[in-house]
Amino acid sequence: MKKKNNSNGISSIKLVKVLRHFNTVELNRLEKFITSPYFNVNDSLIILFNLITEGLKTSTLDDLTKEILFDQMFSGDEFSDTRFRKGCSDLLKLIEEFLAVEEYRRNPLHQATYLMQSIAGRKLDPLYNSVLKSTRRLSSRQHEVAASYYYHQYEIEKNYYTMLGSEIKRDSGFNLEQIAENLDYFYMAEKLRYYASALSWRNVVTEDYQMLFMDEILKHIEKTDYSQIPQISVNLAVLKVYKEPEKEENYYHLKSEIFRNIDRFPPMEARDIFLAALNFCIKRINQADQKFLEETLILYQYGLEKQYLFINGELTPWTFKNIVVVALRLKEFDWTERFIADYNKFINEEQRENAVAFNLARLFWHQKNFEKVLELLREVEFEDFSYALGAKAMLMASYYDLDEIDALLSFLSSFRVFLNRKKNQLPEQRRKNYLNLIKYTQKLATLNPTDRQAISKLKKELEEAKNVADIQWLLEKVNEL
Repeated sequence: MKKKNNSNGISSIKLVKVLRHFNTVELNRLEKFITSPYFNVNDSLIILFNLITEGLKTSTLDDLTKEILFDQMFSGDEFSDTRFRKGCSDLLKLIEEFLAVEEYRRNPLHQATYLMQSIAGRKLDPLYNSVLKSTRRLSSRQHEVAASYYYHQYEIEKNYYTMLGSEIKRDSGFNLEQIAENLDYFYMAEKLRYYASALSWRNVVTEDYQMLFMDEILKHIEKTDYSQIPQISVNLAVLKVYKEPEKEENYYHLKSEIFRNIDRFPPMEARDIFLAALNFCIKRINQADQKFLEETLILYQYGLEKQYLFINGELTPWTFKNIVVVALRLKEFDWTERFIADYNKFINEEQRENAVAFNLARLFWHQKNFEKVLELLREVEFEDFSYALGAKAMLMASYYDLDEIDALLSFLSSFRVFLNRKKNQLPEQRRKNYLNLIKYTQKLATLNPTDRQAISKLKKELEEAKNVADIQWLLEKVNEL
């Protein structure tokens, strides 16, 4: 029997929704944080935390109510919703503090910056030299360098200036040049990155972003060698790809920067840089520039190796399909088969079986193994329209190539019913494209192969036709007659 939903339960509370995002290891660390008297001396918050996390771990959260939690937190007191909500709010603030501390601990340079700031403020002279040396040693060992690295270098040099400013001898000089240099590197790199991002969105949003000094910054960078500052050189390469998409040399320069420097960037920034190159290639393919098929597959293979194509450790079914499409257009059949076998485990489990069936069917279709296509797709229903329409187009083509005309005509009728039933869910132009595909496939299938005049007429129609899905397949088949 299905368990009734507890209307007085706590699943909808913001605190619970936040805690659901933590894995077991993170919950254990959070528990140590909350039970530490340095951060929290309120025992009722510890009780609240333990009860909710136990409910999450044992799937008994629906058994808990506000009243039960309140009674455990404040034994013997009459229930007060205001007081309970205050406890939830206080625990949520502790969790936010924990997240900030965790992020702080992940960034050693951030820690060093605050340490130097504290030492400078307290004038702890005995720590000046040792902390400065350890901080600079830490900086020199940094391999992954975001633009924020230069901001932290600026902070370090600024704090050093503050620490020793009044005591530096006149002949030893100040570090003002280093302060300004690091601040400039940070500023230029970030301006380039966000300007590139604005350009990447210009075909999607109508807003025209205005950024001060971009012309001046670009003129300065063009006449200065910043090849040893990857945060500037790479972001400039990305910007050029978006700013001047017609120039192929911009893509090849970005590609060389990616292979040379991308592992110096944090994962999220690296992924954005990689996608700038990939999107350039895909746009060129969509413009019928076939030489970028090979470039796209090279990037896909690199992105798989470096995991730039993954989101939270998963490959989306659409990325998976796009990789297969490109590889098959290059007739890389063996590689495609290995890819499907090796990488399908990274697709979400709920979508995996259908994705494998569809992409294997596409491989078999390119290999002209049409019986296998029918075997894989005939009984499969795809919820995603991209997969559903692609599968139906493959089934249609397979029936035709197997010369199963009666089955094909029956299938075309059911395909038309499907498109009309989904009228309110499919973009109208996309629906019309597939309706036109059905119309011309039906003409093709019922054509008398000895009627040269009718064949010539259909060919002319297809050559002049617009908004027809899989038009190249139709032209190929009519030319075979």
